[in-house]
Amino acid sequence: MKVLFLTQTSALGPSSRYRVYQLLPWLQKLGIACEVSPAIDDALYRSLYLDLGEPASRRAAFSATWRRRRADLQHVEDFDAVFVQKGVFPGLYSGFERKIAARKPVVFDFDDAIWLPRVGGSRVLRALHRESAVQDILRRATAVIAGNNFLADYATRFNRKVTVVPSSIDPAAYRPAANSNVVGWIGSRTTLPYLKPLRPVFETLGIKPRVIASGDPTRLGFEVEFRPWRLETEMEELSQIGIGIAPLPDTPWERGKCGVKILQYMACGIPVVASPVGVNAHIVVDGVNGFLAKNNEEWTTALRALIADPNLRQRLGAAGCATVEQSFTVQRAATAVNSVLRSVV
Repeated sequence: MKVLFLTQTSALGPSSRYRVYQLLPWLQKLGIACEVSPAIDDALYRSLYLDLGEPASRRAAFSATWRRRRADLQHVEDFDAVFVQKGVFPGLYSGFERKIAARKPVVFDFDDAIWLPRVGGSRVLRALHRESAVQDILRRATAVIAGNNFLADYATRFNRKVTVVPSSIDPAAYRPAANSNVVGWIGSRTTLPYLKPLRPVFETLGIKPRVIASGDPTRLGFEVEFRPWRLETEMEELSQIGIGIAPLPDTPWERGKCGVKILQYMACGIPVVASPVGVNAHIVVDGVNGFLAKNNEEWTTALRALIADPNLRQRLGAAGCATVEQSFTVQRAATAVNSVLRSVV
């Protein structure tokens, strides 16, 4: 069985990395011949999102994506099925997905609430956003894979064949973290603002959180220990965190997120404090494998306890590791995706 995977980005992009690239070796072991075509390659991704290389524009990204997908259409017939990760132009245009679905079975995978206009970012893209484009893709897909139940509930309005496959990780790729009281966060340039509401918490506790991300940390308005995110240094940076945080505002967009940073913390044995928003509240069992905090008082209490008590950090961290091993491994995800792919051919 041959499958063409159309990803949004190269493996540098977290969504494509966790939803597709890390699954490929396991899918190949299950008898699927995989070919991947990223719309945005490494060089363009570094320029757009990591502030590396020559600056690139959104127009350049759209142009590159359009050219790549037109080329992909020329050899769709060589495959038994096409796996479309998050859409070519989600919320803007569904023409490519329509053309592909007319010729081959399509499995559409998404891990964000892409029917909603994103908060922030380009005003032009927000103005052009059409929920109907996402609905069109969902209707035309032979099967849909959603990253969590919130996304699946939306998808089932337009497609009867929806499977939930949580974003997962490979625990073997992560190294155990030191049992330290360093409070840290890993994210991206677009999610940096999630840290702003915790400023009073950090000030009360007298700490500077360690931040692993791209972007400009000075825009937060308070001091942090900043570490530029790089794929090649990600594991080393994570292993130096002792307490992982995952704050989220309670909005529809954030309810669609899939909690990968929590899984990364847990895989390293790092105890977690998270907002009880969306899938966070499904992964974290309060007081068992981490803490859930819905306001600054609860954030302060949870972090203070973890900073002061190495035994508590160790206990919650070990429980977090067990959570990942039981429910969120890449092997489980690949098995589920394999079943969906075979069901459409």
